[in-house]
Amino acid sequence: MNNQFPLLNYLRAITTAGSISSAAKQLYISQPYLSRYIHEKEAELGITLLNRQTRPITLTDVGAKYLQGIENLDNQYNSLVNEVSEMAYDQTSNIRVGINQSLSSQLLPELITSYNDEFPARKIFVKEGPSNELEELLLSSQIDVQIRMLPIFPNQIAYRQICEAPVYLIANKTCTLYNLHNDQIMKTPFPIKAINHSEFVFLHSGSGFMRLIESFISTNRLQLKQHFEVKYLETAANLAYAGIGCTFVPQLFLRKDFNPNKCNVFKISEKDLSLKIAIAYLRQPEIKEITQEFIKVATNDRIKQLLLK
Repeated sequence: MNNQFPLLNYLRAITTAGSISSAAKQLYISQPYLSRYIHEKEAELGITLLNRQTRPITLTDVGAKYLQGIENLDNQYNSLVNEVSEMAYDQTSNIRVGINQSLSSQLLPELITSYNDEFPARKIFVKEGPSNELEELLLSSQIDVQIRMLPIFPNQIAYRQICEAPVYLIANKTCTLYNLHNDQIMKTPFPIKAINHSEFVFLHSGSGFMRLIESFISTNRLQLKQHFEVKYLETAANLAYAGIGCTFVPQLFLRKDFNPNKCNVFKISEKDLSLKIAIAYLRQPEIKEITQEFIKVATNDRIKQLLLK
């Protein structure tokens, strides 16, 4: 665990596991050592941290207060480390990249490899998160570029499109389009209104992809039932492939081996809906050389083909 207080780790583990012996196994230390460490700290502080008479073990009132205090100290320490790192950041040789969390797992390994191959002396700092949070970081110059999905609303932000990819509908039995015998991806156009009143798995509203879907729903005046709301596109896709609601997915999350007993997959006409992936940066009279270098790599054919495979 990434904090400066071993006691914080140990108390968290004990309260989560419910016993000192189970916590010791999780921490890969011996039970006698952990028990002795807690006793020594209690003697040093002059307080009892754990209520050992309960099963599972709980914190005493003063123990809970102490744990809250060292958690606050740990958070302050981590904030200090981040601030110091930011002060030491070299804007001429390092690039700070924000990337949509749904794109990151698929795109980031190839992107970093391509950039390091061409500019080995550069260093990349990566921040993952939902589009709306990263957009705020870009606007406040806390990151240099953002790899994201369109649309983009603030006019202070410029962008270069990386690619345009199709979007697919994963439909379960609540959708009138569903047919048990459709075991292949259906690529023929279908009436958009046919998905009305189906149960859907949606992403939270801070997602860039959800912005696109909300616009699509509004334009077509659809009435869709929210069955679940999740944070990640991959989670939404997995739920839909399991038949737990319908959802929209970009090509990155397409499976050809889906189970037709649980869902069907339909390609949405690109004139109705498509996903545009872009690299965004602040609109300025002069773009930094390192930003231009990164944009060049992010928009090359290797990255485009990866997103369209």
